[in-house]
Amino acid sequence: MFEPLRTSRLADSPPAAPSLARVSAAIDEVVELQRQVDALEARKLVATERARVEAERAEAALLAHDDVELSRAGAARRRDLARRAFTADLATALRLTEQAAGHLLDTARTLAVDVGAPGRATLDALRHGRLSLAHATAVADTLAELPDQDARGLVEGAVLPSATRCTLPQLRRRLRRARDAAHPEPFVERHRRAAESRAVYVDPGTDGMAWLTAHLPAPVAHAAYDRLTRAGTRAREAGDTRTLAQLRADAAADLLLAGTETRTGLDADTTDRVPDPLEVVRRIVPTVRVTVPVLSLLGSSDVAADLDGHGPVDAATASRLTAAAPSLRRLLVDPVDGRVLGTDPGTYTVPAALRAFLRARDGVCRFPGCTRAAARCDVDHVVAWSDGGRTVADNLTHLCRHHHVMKHQSVWRSGLDPNGAVTWTSPTGRTHRDPPVKHVEQVEHVVHVEQVEPRSLDASTHEGPTAGRRTPERSEPERTAPEHPTPNRTEGSSSEPDRPGGSP
Repeated sequence: MFEPLRTSRLADSPPAAPSLARVSAAIDEVVELQRQVDALEARKLVATERARVEAERAEAALLAHDDVELSRAGAARRRDLARRAFTADLATALRLTEQAAGHLLDTARTLAVDVGAPGRATLDALRHGRLSLAHATAVADTLAELPDQDARGLVEGAVLPSATRCTLPQLRRRLRRARDAAHPEPFVERHRRAAESRAVYVDPGTDGMAWLTAHLPAPVAHAAYDRLTRAGTRAREAGDTRTLAQLRADAAADLLLAGTETRTGLDADTTDRVPDPLEVVRRIVPTVRVTVPVLSLLGSSDVAADLDGHGPVDAATASRLTAAAPSLRRLLVDPVDGRVLGTDPGTYTVPAALRAFLRARDGVCRFPGCTRAAARCDVDHVVAWSDGGRTVADNLTHLCRHHHVMKHQSVWRSGLDPNGAVTWTSPTGRTHRDPPVKHVEQVEHVVHVEQVEPRSLDASTHEGPTAGRRTPERSEPERTAPEHPTPNRTEGSSSEPDRPGGSP
């Protein structure tokens, strides 16, 4: 069925001159093999659903006949026990956990449906190699959360055309937005119910380490992360040699274990010469950036606001954040396509207004597939200043440090269209177009809840007149907790990693 694998031919073949054509041909082979794998995954889902249906028909055969307690059980209880028995059978056959096997069954049940039903188009895209199994599973997870077929059809129709061209983190963001737009239940009610599932998880790591994951309302989680980041950044600026990731972790541990009483987490030999992150963190007000439709702010609409780095939040939460904000910055957007047109004339400092415009336009790092928030990215001159590039919106984009370094130190190239779309060209000549972020189609306010910082990220990393072709420093690697499956699809818990270059 398969060609024998002969890795030795790579070593035995005579050396050839370097050629991007051969690199491109090898990538094409990988892409074709992935297409075949995806087609097989679609067949596996169909077979899995067939197995589930047959197991339902054979319910009695899956249950014990001589158990007294079972003989008194109701139909629902018997059906559940039969399902568990079948799931365990499938899990052991595939060497999966029962949780993973249950998720596979849920995915198959959602996608392996009749032609025309929501979910079938996603299965067909997988069968023809246009989607990966991970992409198809993400769609299935979202469809399964919706209460009716109409909503499922709206979501699938909204995301499937672009799902074949985006990465998994990008697809998940689009799914969240499409789900919120199509869900028949009000956002406030869904959030109230979802907040009941808030929890903290501990997952084992290696070498004596573990992951501590908190499932919290989005504004709380982002504010907590920002507070830790600011504490770590100030400690680094004062001379602390720990990485920012280590400082975040140490400050979090101090706050959780010692409250405001101790200085745990600081090395004894550094305590006397650098600020204590815990002391710094107490003086910091977290930054939360929210894009709020003005009608929602005035109470005339319940359209969800947009929390930077996350997605929709209900209008009531956005209004509370706005009320606590020391300042507001207004941005005007095109009522047709949501494109930002300009900044508020009351913003007098041109660089700050320009950065606000760029953040609203870009949203995230503009490298294809990267989801690191623009607020934590460098501002890059597409055409370098030393080559005549100007410090204007039409020549500036946000790039995370990882992709900023790559742009300067590899043959990746980018071009910026007047409408904000970025076109990237890979070393093998493949092109990728990254459109600007779309915002709600009305006048919006970007709300900053923050204290004045010694210097902003953009001010310290922006490629200015003296920078020329300066290559930014390497970014330090960051990790996220392992992914907890969606609670109502499976048992257990974990989060969404967007790396490298994604939102930390």
